[in-house]
Parts: sequence; structure tokens; C-alpha cells
Amino acid sequence: MSLPEAPRYSKSYMAWMLTLLVIMNALNLADRQGIAVSIQAIKLDLHFSDALLGIIQGLGFAIFYSLMGLPLARLAERFSRSRLISSCVALFGVMVALCGTAKGFISLLLFRIGVGIGDAGFITPVSSLIGDYYPSAKRASVMSVIWLGAPIGVISGLAGGSWITQHYGWRVMFVAIGAPAIVVSLIAFLTLREPPRGLADGELMTGEAPPSTWTMLQFLFAKRSMWHVLIGCGLAAVSMNGIGQFLAAFLIRNFHLSTAEAGRLLALIAGASMASGLLIGGFGVDAASRRDTRWFVWGPALGIAAAAPLFVFGLNQPSVAATVVVLIAAHVCMFVYYAPSLALAQNMVGANMRASSGFVVSLMLGLVGIGLGPTIVGFLSDRLASGAFTIGDFHVVCPGGAAPRGATQAVAAACGNASATGLREALMVMALLGLWSALHYVLASRHLRRDLETRYQQPSAPALDGTPVSS
Repeated sequence: MSLPEAPRYSKSYMAWMLTLLVIMNALNLADRQGIAVSIQAIKLDLHFSDALLGIIQGLGFAIFYSLMGLPLARLAERFSRSRLISSCVALFGVMVALCGTAKGFISLLLFRIGVGIGDAGFITPVSSLIGDYYPSAKRASVMSVIWLGAPIGVISGLAGGSWITQHYGWRVMFVAIGAPAIVVSLIAFLTLREPPRGLADGELMTGEAPPSTWTMLQFLFAKRSMWHVLIGCGLAAVSMNGIGQFLAAFLIRNFHLSTAEAGRLLALIAGASMASGLLIGGFGVDAASRRDTRWFVWGPALGIAAAAPLFVFGLNQPSVAATVVVLIAAHVCMFVYYAPSLALAQNMVGANMRASSGFVVSLMLGLVGIGLGPTIVGFLSDRLASGAFTIGDFHVVCPGGAAPRGATQAVAAACGNASATGLREALMVMALLGLWSALHYVLASRHLRRDLETRYQQPSAPALDGTPVSS
């Protein structure tokens, strides 16, 4: 039976599609960095500890962001991914705007949960969509292009978010990010098209039901290299998100900067490093993998292994300028792992399993990385600050990490120094996780070529006479 003729998409449409996905990604990252750069203002306004801030930025956001990824991935394998993406972006926009109305920990936590659910509709459906628009040799490069929205969003969230927070308050900052997301979701609903599954592989799947979740997991986890890739990217994400979500607070506490000054510096770090790291990880690894597919894991291993000592060195510099220079280099190395890890999730499986495979990777990036990274840093920071405080109980004398009104200058200085020291040491612990991550990417290389060549075979169905026949 002949397959229906595959649609052909023009270069202008493909460029428009990528532009929309870049904008969506930029909005996602603008939200995360907007709250990160406003964290000190939120802390002082609502009297939160670092532990509560870690939960809001970490587990509170990531649990639903990650767990909703599976049902959304299964929906993406059965229904229109373009419609699913636009609907989730709309939910994301509404919930981000509502964060600006929060009156306390519970309300802000609930709104961040809603943001996480909307954000979950980006990675897995988009990964599946790209898998049908582009062949395997280009997927890491295309994912790196889409993730160029990350530095755009980070710069916008840090520079714009810090400026809005300083002049109009952190509540207005959330509305300024949420409103454009609602508009973009409508544009995506009207213009994004749904490609046939298997289009880029030359094997159109018409009416073929995707394997069950359990079958997909069995097939994926039978590949030993995938275990190491998942552990490696999970540890890298813990390190990256733990550092990233508290870096503004680190600059403010250690160098006594204003929110706007810290935002501008972080925007400089992101602008100079994220795009470079993502492009090296995408285009560089794609090019190297044509000679040896193990560069899909060798590249991330080299990048993360170099990033760990650079972060430790940068966090201990005596001046702002030296800190920024070293942290730019560290971020370039760190971001190399991202695009190859997402591409491997697509290349390991067939067209009707890509959304679910992408969910498994996004679970490590989300629940493990976003969930545990900031949460661990928050708890470590409070604990290490208590150890560095020598004139009493840190949490009693310095509620919320700062001396109360009326405290002596000596107490205020002691609170500030302990808070700065605790956070710096917590970030150093996060940086050293990168060495553990790099080891797993190296171990993945031992089985990667064989695992990439192993394809899923549909189970045989019995014929009428009982003889098994291929399905």
C-alpha cells in the first residue's frame, strides 16, 4: 500500500516555526530569571527564608513541571502537538501574571505550580515536533537554535526584570512577562502546523498507535548508555539550576549591588555565554558526531568537567569584574551538554516514541535539576550561614537572613557576612557536582554507538492460522 504524499514545508514557514519556538522558550526563561533576579526583593517583602525561596523556585515549580510532562508527552503522541504547545503557553502566561498577586508563601507556591504545568508543554511536544521536521543529523543543531531563546529570555528577564522590580516592584515584573505569553499562544494556535509523524525519517506512520508507556520505558532503559546520559544530565541540571537561581542573590550579598546592577551583570554573563555554549553543543557536536557518534557524550563530558573548577574559582574572586569574567567562561562550558542530551532522546527511539523519550530527559532536567538544584542550595545556604554566624542563633538574630530594624551595626554586618558566606559555599558544592556528571557521560560512550543502532521492533501478530507474522 502506498503512503500518502508527504507535505513540503517552505523555508519561510520553517523559519517562522523556529522563530515562534525561540520566542516561547525566551518567555519561559525570562520568567525563571525574572523571579531569580527579584528573589531578594521577594524575600524582604514577604519575609521568606532561603529554604522557602528554594522550594518556590525549585520543587514547588518542578514537581508539576516534571510530572505533567508524561501525560502531555502521551497526548503529544496521539494528538496535535502544535495545538498542545499553544494551549500550554497560554496557561503559562496566565499563571505567571497571577504570581504578581501573591500575598504569601502558599499563594505564590500555587501560582508557581501552575506556571510549571504550563511550562511542561514546551520541551516534550517541541522535541517530538522537531524530530518530524528535521533528520537525526540536524536535531542537535536545531535544538540549539531553539534554545537560543534561552539567552534572549535570560537577558530580558535579568535586565528587564531587575529594572522593573527596582522601579515598579516585583509584582509588575510578573505581569510584564505573562501578558506577552498569552499573545504568543494565540499566534501559535493560528499559524503552527502539524507535520506527519516519521516525516523526517522517510517512514510516515499513518494510524500506527504508539507503544505503551511501559513498552517505551523498557526499550529505552535497555540501552545502558541512556542510563548514564540521564544521570549525567540530571546532575548537570542540578548544578546549573542551583547556581543560576541564586547567582543574583550571591552578587547582591557578596558585592553589595542593587537589584538592577546584579541583573545587568547576570544579563552580561548570560549574553556572552549561553548562546556560545548552546551553539558549540549543538552545531559543534553535530559536526563532530559525523566522524564519531560518541561526541554526543564526549562533548558534554568535556564541557561540564571544565565548568566545575571554573565556577569554584569564579565564586571566590575578590572583585566583581574578575567574578564576571570567570563565570562567563564557566557558563560557556556548562551549556555544552544541553542540546546533545535533548538530541539523544530523539535519536535513541522511533518517531512514535519521541515525545515520551523526551519526557524522560525533561524529567531529569525538570524534577531533578530544577526541583533539587535551588532547593538544595537554599537549605545548604541556611545551614552554612548558621555555621558561619558566631554571635548567636543565626535564624533568631537574623530573621530572613538579615538583621531586624534597630539592630546594631555589628549585628547587621555579622548577619550580612554569614548570609553571603553560606550562599557562596553552597554554590561551590553545586559546582563540584559537575565532575560526577562528566563521569557518567564518559561511561555512556562505551555503549553509545551500539545503542543508537538498536531500533524498536513492533511485536509480531499471529495470523489466522496461528503463524506469527510481522505487524
